[in-house]
Amino acid sequence: MVIVDDHRLFVDALALLLGHDDRLEVIGTASDGPTAIDLAVDGGAEVAVIDVRMPEVDGIETAKRLRKRSPETNVILVTGLDEPQIVDQAKEVGAVALLKKGALHDQLKEAIIAAVQSSRSIV
Repeated sequence: MVIVDDHRLFVDALALLLGHDDRLEVIGTASDGPTAIDLAVDGGAEVAVIDVRMPEVDGIETAKRLRKRSPETNVILVTGLDEPQIVDQAKEVGAVALLKKGALHDQLKEAIIAAVQSSRSIV
């Protein structure tokens, strides 16, 4: 999986947290959308965890571009905001989940595992 957020502390903490689970492998992290897309495509990421709010290229646009270049990569969007329109935007770009940052720990692990299992069962 690839983790994308412009807040380095959040990315590092999430990578550390998820790295303790033997079922998950963090192949890289990025602080911006274009870097994340290249990392996910080049690394063959099954899952990309992307923050919705990032400068320049936001998470919605990053997810849209990533899904075009790598339709097999499942996108999980995360947000710290409570904006109802984000739900619709997440669906439009093909995200498999939209999670609040405050409730990430167990929900995120389970969403990632479900996304990986889903992509493996399609093949």
